[in-house]
Amino acid sequence: MRDKDYWRCKASVEHVAASSKDMEQVANNLCKQALDDAKSELHPLIRNVELDRLDRRHEFIQAFKFALEERIAHKLAIWQPYVQAVFRFDESCIENRNSWDGSIHLLVKVPHLSNAIMALSTILDQCLIKYLRRLGWSRFRKQQSVLEILQVTPSELRHGISYGAMFCAVHSVPVKVWPLKGPAR
Repeated sequence: MRDKDYWRCKASVEHVAASSKDMEQVANNLCKQALDDAKSELHPLIRNVELDRLDRRHEFIQAFKFALEERIAHKLAIWQPYVQAVFRFDESCIENRNSWDGSIHLLVKVPHLSNAIMALSTILDQCLIKYLRRLGWSRFRKQQSVLEILQVTPSELRHGISYGAMFCAVHSVPVKVWPLKGPAR
């Protein structure tokens, strides 16, 4: 990485991580907005049901997961302007897709690998898990981490190596969550 890029990334991480309170507020807002997004997709008579009961509804959980992925992707792109695209991917087998384990896996397309993204994801992960545990849902009680952000470069995509090979998968190809318009790769 060039010196200029290094210092820009370092300043960006320091700016975002300057206060854990600020990052906790960001994580809280992301979760609250994702909950609101997920509730808005429910039938109007179900929207005001207690959260612990909504946790049992597959359609609500999937909507919450997707909304949280999209909101995290958008926030990450704001913090790191060189992010070219963000994709969601599932680590689990196809048989288990109906039950979410509480983890979020994102693949970020960047021109070059960045320590700043890794630092941001670690801090955000810690703040997200704090908020999600307060929801009282069993899937978050024992979780030590909920957010995994991996990076892929255009070269890795072009050659189908490292995380770029995920796009050649038969069953669980990454799905673009940011930006929502434009080509997939």
